[in-house]
Amino acid sequence: MSKVDVLNTFSASTFIKEYWQKKPVLLKSFLQNFDDPISAEELAGLACEDFSESRLVTEFQKSKWMLKHGPFVESDFTSLPEENWTLLVQAVDQFVYEVAELKKHFNFIPAWRIDDVMISFAAKNGGVGPHFDQYDVFLMQGSGNRRWQLSAECSSSDELQKNSELGILQDFTATDELLLTPGDVLYIPPRFGHWGTAESAGLCYSIGFRAASHGEMLEGFSEFLANGMDPGKRFQDDVSLEFASGAEIDPRQLDEPYARLQELFADREKFNRWFGCQASQAKYPELVFEPEKPFDQASLKTMADNQQLLSKNTCSRFAYAYLDGSSEKKSSAPALFVDGNMAVLPDSCREHILMICQQAVFGSDDLTAMLKNEHTAELLCQLLNQGSLQSEESVQ
Repeated sequence: MSKVDVLNTFSASTFIKEYWQKKPVLLKSFLQNFDDPISAEELAGLACEDFSESRLVTEFQKSKWMLKHGPFVESDFTSLPEENWTLLVQAVDQFVYEVAELKKHFNFIPAWRIDDVMISFAAKNGGVGPHFDQYDVFLMQGSGNRRWQLSAECSSSDELQKNSELGILQDFTATDELLLTPGDVLYIPPRFGHWGTAESAGLCYSIGFRAASHGEMLEGFSEFLANGMDPGKRFQDDVSLEFASGAEIDPRQLDEPYARLQELFADREKFNRWFGCQASQAKYPELVFEPEKPFDQASLKTMADNQQLLSKNTCSRFAYAYLDGSSEKKSSAPALFVDGNMAVLPDSCREHILMICQQAVFGSDDLTAMLKNEHTAELLCQLLNQGSLQSEESVQ
């Protein structure tokens, strides 16, 4: 049986070098004196809302689980047994500011990689069965204790239980077993099997990371390229070649279109632009909506004069990149990506772009400084009018 390392003292550089996307590790007491930023009752309340994505998993017989999707009603919870069930609510960080703050503890990984913070409340002996994920995850224990069993790395050929939406592994052989107490964090790389069971009722916070498959990236980048192409440019026969007879396709007639497609896919700057837009897509775009009244620079100046705050929509995603690949030289201003949109601004806006990405809230001094730059001022108006930024008055 293998043995998962237990780190009592955390080092980001050691973690990335030895464990990230390589092997599981338990970060013991990663958060000292941890207090849950949300209660089980509040989590259940969130699971009753139409805008939330929630699931209820009940083990109705040994190694057999039943899945029910939300939104739920109060009677769904009052009718539950005392043991053997788990409530899971996706993307709680987008609705509860204190939960969003937990992501700061993992800032040694680029922020654009984080997908969301899912929270699960498990009654005693509750769990969702043995499974594996296609992405990295940090499992942070809140109240209660949860025992985790780990297996070796899985593959797409591993058999799953039939007629189950949960992706339960048909055969699971534990190689390690760990008990997580409040403040402990278990890191699990992609495809490693794991099975958590609550020894006492409590909360677990799953910080998951985005990881598009190569197929998804190919599809997305292809669509991006296709949208920018002239529909008038089409296949043309090479008349310098003798035509094949009948239904035969002469591969030589494909040389030019094949070379053209290779040329398109070899455009690295276009790929960087597409990837920034893709990486910044909001998880729930429907929750990033335009304000009732549009903003202009005059209204922004009034906000600054009135000491109003400006904040990011918790459902929005911000990232930036140096499209020429010169992140070390920083020879140009970075392109800003917000909720799938891109803005390329002059070098005079570099400091403001970084500020917009790194801060969650902007005070009147920040706003006054940014309004001095015409390009940044226009950018702020655009971000407010698309719902990615919110004024103090519009924040719910």
